[in-house]
Amino acid sequence: MNLLWAKLFTTLLLVALLVAVARSGRPRGLAIWAVLAGVLLARDLGYLAFGRELIVPLAELVVLALYLLWVRLFTGLQAADVVYLAVNFLALIAGAASFFLPWLPLTPAALSLLLLADVVYLAILLGLVSPYNTEGAEILMETRFVIIAGLFLVQVIGLLYGYAAPLIHNLLLPAAALIHFYVLLAYNRHLHAESRQAVQFYSTNLDSTFEFMENLGNAITAKIDLPRVLEIIIASAVHNIGADAGAILMVDEYEDVLRVRATRGIYPPLAPVPALARVNTAALKRYFQETPIPIGETILGEAVKSGQALLVRDAREDPRLGANREDDILFVSSLIAVPLVVSKRVLGVISTLKRAENRHFQDTDFQHLKTFAEYASITIDNLYTYLEVLEKRQMEREVDIAAEIQQKLLPGELPKLVGGSLAVHSRPARGVSGDYYDVLPLDQDKVALLVCDVAGKGIPAAMVMIMIRSITHLLVSPRLEAAATLTGINRGITGRIDVDHFATLGLVIYDQARRQAVYANAAHLPLLVWRASASKLLRVDAEGLPIGVEREGKYGQRRFDLERGDILILCTDGILEAMSPRNEQYGLKRLADVVQAACGLPANGLVQAIRADIERHAAGARQHDDQTLLVLRIE
Repeated sequence: MNLLWAKLFTTLLLVALLVAVARSGRPRGLAIWAVLAGVLLARDLGYLAFGRELIVPLAELVVLALYLLWVRLFTGLQAADVVYLAVNFLALIAGAASFFLPWLPLTPAALSLLLLADVVYLAILLGLVSPYNTEGAEILMETRFVIIAGLFLVQVIGLLYGYAAPLIHNLLLPAAALIHFYVLLAYNRHLHAESRQAVQFYSTNLDSTFEFMENLGNAITAKIDLPRVLEIIIASAVHNIGADAGAILMVDEYEDVLRVRATRGIYPPLAPVPALARVNTAALKRYFQETPIPIGETILGEAVKSGQALLVRDAREDPRLGANREDDILFVSSLIAVPLVVSKRVLGVISTLKRAENRHFQDTDFQHLKTFAEYASITIDNLYTYLEVLEKRQMEREVDIAAEIQQKLLPGELPKLVGGSLAVHSRPARGVSGDYYDVLPLDQDKVALLVCDVAGKGIPAAMVMIMIRSITHLLVSPRLEAAATLTGINRGITGRIDVDHFATLGLVIYDQARRQAVYANAAHLPLLVWRASASKLLRVDAEGLPIGVEREGKYGQRRFDLERGDILILCTDGILEAMSPRNEQYGLKRLADVVQAACGLPANGLVQAIRADIERHAAGARQHDDQTLLVLRIE
C-alpha cells in the first residue's frame, strides 16, 4: 500500500499541474496529457489489484505511444508511425490476453526490448525537429533531451531489475513522473512567454500601424496619387517588420498578369533571369519592374491565384525559390507574400523578403504584414473606386461612397461554431449606417463578437470604422482579455479622431470548449442574455467610457458560464428605440417576449422573428436610426 501511495501522490501532482496549465491556456496536445495521467493512475491501481508485473511495461507502451502522438501534433503523422503504433497495439493486446492465456510467450523482458526500440524511434523523431521544418518546435527542442534520457533510463532499469522490484515501485516510477512534470512546466513557461510576447508585439506595433494610417491619410488628403500611396505602403511594411526589400504587384486590368507598382530596396525576381539582368542591381530592378508575372506562376502568382498568404521561413528549403538559393544578386533568405483582398476580390499582392543569410521572418512578422495588407487593401480599393469616379466625371454623393466603404468592413459570412449558431441583422436608416459588427475566430475554441455604433455619418464615420476594425483585428487574441482589448482600441483611437466621432462598442469573447463568455463594454447597450433554465432575459453590463473620449479610460468586464439553450444578443439602440406610428418605442419587453416565444429556434430563426416583430411594431413608420442585431445561440 505504501508503494501505491508514493506513485499515486506523484500522479495526483501531475494532474494538478495539468489543471494549472489548462487554466493558463490551451496548448496543443493537452488532451493527450490528460490521457497520460489517466494511464498512470490506471497502472498503479491495476498493479495494486492484480499484482502482475506485466501491467507496468504495458502501461509504458501506452505512455510512449502518447508521446509519439504528441510530437506528431507538431510535425504531422508519417507512414512509419502506422507500423510503430500497430506493433505497440498488437503487443498491448497480447499483454492483455496473457492475463487469461498464461501460455502466451510474452514476458516483461520482451516488452522492455520493445520499449527500448520505441524510445530509439522517438529519439530519432525529436532529433529531426528544427524551427525550419516544424511550427512550434521550441517546446520540443527544449524538452527532447530530458524526454529521451529519462524514458531510456526507465526502460533500461526495468530491463535489468524487472518491473516487480521494490526499487522500481519505490523510486523509479515516482521519479519517472518528473519527466512529465518537466514537459508540463515547460508548456507553462511557453504559454506565459507567448502571452508576454503577444502583449509586447501589440504594444510595439500599434504605434507603427497608427503612423502608417496617418501617412496614408496625409498622402490621400494632399493629392489622390495612387503610386505615392503604394510607395508609402511598401516603405512602411518593409520598415516595420524589419525586411530588406519589398514589392507591391497589382493585377492588370486587361490581362491575367501581375505588374510591379511599387518597390523598396532590391527585390529580385523569384524566377531565373537573363544574364544581362544580373549585371548590376539597377539592371535587375529594371527587369523586375518591366516583366509581368502570369497569375499562378512564382510564389507571388500563386498567392494571388489562391488568395492565401504565404510565409517561406527558409527559402533554401522551398523548391519554388530554386533560382534564389545561390549566394549572389538573386539570393533570398526568407519571404512573405500576402494577397490584397477586398470582398473576396484579389487586387494584387504585397511581399517582403530578407536577403541576409540565416535571417528569417517569424510568425509575428507574418501576422503584422497581414494586418498591413488588410488595411492597405481597403485603402487601395477605395482609391480605385474614387479614381474611377473622377475618370468618368460622375462624382457620386458622399453617402454612397461611405456606404461602399462600410459594406467592405462587414464580414462576408459568419463562421460556423461547434455547439452554437450565429445570425445577424443590420439595416441602415439611410444609405450609410453608423453601426458596425464583426465576428472574429481567435483559435479553434474562442470567437470574438462585437457591435459598434459610431457617432456621425458619411465618410468621417466610415473612416473611424476602418480604424476601429483595423485596430481590433490587430489586437484581438485568444490570450488577451476583452477589457484589455477595449483599452487598446481606445488608446489607439483617442486623439486621432474628432471628439464628436466617438463610438460605443460591446465586445464578447466566447469560449466554445468551456461554454464561457466574457463581456466588456465601452458605453454600449448592455449585453442581453436569455437563460433557458430560468426562461428569463437578463442584462449584463460592465463599466467603460465611449471609444475615443478619454485615452486613459478604464474598462471592466463580466465573465459568466452558459448552458445549452442560452442566447446572447448584442444590438444597437436602433432596435430597442424603433418607433411605431404612435411614437411608441419597441422596447426591451417586446424583445423579451419574442425571444421567449422563439427561443427554441436556431439563431437565424430567432433573428428573423425579432425582425418581423419590429416591422409589425413600426407598421410602415420611418426608421429613424440604424438597426443592428447579432445573436449567438448555445446548442
